Amino acid sequence: MISMRKIVALKVCNPMKKLLFIILLAAGSSNALAEGGYWQGVADEIAVVLNDAEKIYAQGDAKRAKKAVQHAYFGLFESSKMEAALRKEIGAKPTYLVERKFGDMRKAIVEKTTLEDLHALAEDLRGALSRDAIRLDKAGIAKDVFTVNQ
Repeated sequence: MISMRKIVALKVCNPMKKLLFIILLAAGSSNALAEGGYWQGVADEIAVVLNDAEKIYAQGDAKRAKKAVQHAYFGLFESSKMEAALRKEIGAKPTYLVERKFGDMRKAIVEKTTLEDLHALAEDLRGALSRDAIRLDKAGIAKDVFTVNQ
């Protein structure tokens, strides 16, 4: 099994190729996610994309950086059902506060914030996701927290 640490260390120059590799790996095996538990794996995947968004922004491509943050939210946070799991276990208001952090990052990119300020927002979001993932894993919340037609 390949760990998220090994994925982050990949020498893939193109961030989108790295992202595609991560998505394909995760789709191939639900156990491919972090050693800490399923939800920590999701948080780690999102962290990788947020790292890439920061790098892309530092290279001067705000449009691609914003798309990366959007992918972290819609393509990972929501589609992995982490949002639903947080609502179930932690509640609507704390979940909204995490969702707002994604929006704050997108807004900061559009408003051409400093690299330092964007990094602070990303660190805050990564910390919140990791903290909440630990809580979800400890609570035993299944990855298919809300399956259609249950």
